[in-house]
Amino acid sequence: MICNFRWAGFAVYKRYRDQEGISLSTGVARAVAMGLVWVLSSCSSLRVSSDYDAGMDFTTLHSYDWLPAPRIKSGNPAIQYDSLMEQRVKSAVEVQLTAKGFHREAERPDVLVTYHAAVEQKVSATYLNQRYGYGSGWGAGHHDTLHHGYSTPEVIINEYKQGTLIIDIVSARDKQLIWRGTASDEIYLGDSAAEREKRVREAVQRILALFPPQQGSGMALGQD
Repeated sequence: MICNFRWAGFAVYKRYRDQEGISLSTGVARAVAMGLVWVLSSCSSLRVSSDYDAGMDFTTLHSYDWLPAPRIKSGNPAIQYDSLMEQRVKSAVEVQLTAKGFHREAERPDVLVTYHAAVEQKVSATYLNQRYGYGSGWGAGHHDTLHHGYSTPEVIINEYKQGTLIIDIVSARDKQLIWRGTASDEIYLGDSAAEREKRVREAVQRILALFPPQQGSGMALGQD
């Protein structure tokens, strides 16, 4: 689980106090006016999953080649297609597959590898100072009374982008999908090149840690 602060001029994180009306807190209002916003990201971690064809014997697979990578799906034209992203993903995948004993074979590979990437706008809410307090006492006439208090919550509305990386492995013989791994996490367009490369390496390593699958522990692709 990772909690961190990030500096960004492209994202706006708004703090509201739930009172008679909705007002922007003074600190954030000043930051927005200056065009500089401290970003409090929600506590998040890289989420990874996989699925596979349970009828496939993965122990017979030893070589691979690449299928053409499809374009990134995003509403942001700046990241519709990024050749650097393609280089990073392919390099990271090849490192992991080589470590697992696979070799690249253009003529007659056992499997074909490709990846898909998507970027989505997300919104989350974090509630602060939301608590109840209870107490009991004796009022006039010795009647038992119960009183309670409620602190007004602060709500942080967190607008962020979520990136999803999918790695597909296809049988070269019949062109059927036999394994899919997925990783999702928040992304930051303000990251440096080194930070982006690190994120890609981590995502690919976590995804391919699940390949080849431990057969018998998952369900076949296409089944509920």
